[in-house]
Amino acid sequence: MREKLISEIRAHVAAEYPSEACGLIVETGTGQRFIPCRNIAENASETFTLSPDDYLAATEVGEVIMVIHSHPDVVQLVPSEMDRVQCDHSGVEWGIMSWPDGDFCTLSPRGDRELAGRRWVLGHADCWSIIMDYYRMEYGITVKNYSVDREWWVDGKEKLYDGNWQA
Repeated sequence: MREKLISEIRAHVAAEYPSEACGLIVETGTGQRFIPCRNIAENASETFTLSPDDYLAATEVGEVIMVIHSHPDVVQLVPSEMDRVQCDHSGVEWGIMSWPDGDFCTLSPRGDRELAGRRWVLGHADCWSIIMDYYRMEYGITVKNYSVDREWWVDGKEKLYDGNWQA
């Protein structure tokens, strides 16, 4: 990646600190360009949700070839399993910058993974995701993603299976 892009990413990450910064690298036909995006996550210091409006605007500039985000205040830059799973689902490379260190690493989608032996990540690499992947890989059927990223079963108030098993 060109130093100019790294410098632009670094400036955006610094400006958004202590929140996680996010953005996109797009291929414009005349080169690559970094597009800073808004992190609309409620807990932006711990995670990121890239603004859909910003994503759409970036696709009008060029083809999205990389998702960028930051890991604030980490001792060592190591992509989380959530990063890896979301990179897999996005189908494009991911770039992660630590801050304030400014270290940078990239992830590539892993393609279809074995169904057994996956690390569990609630709402992203859980039982339902294995079912969805099985039907996609074995039969070419895309099953609707009903995953939720909260521990709905803990307090016993939500009964997602009881009310939805016939859906």
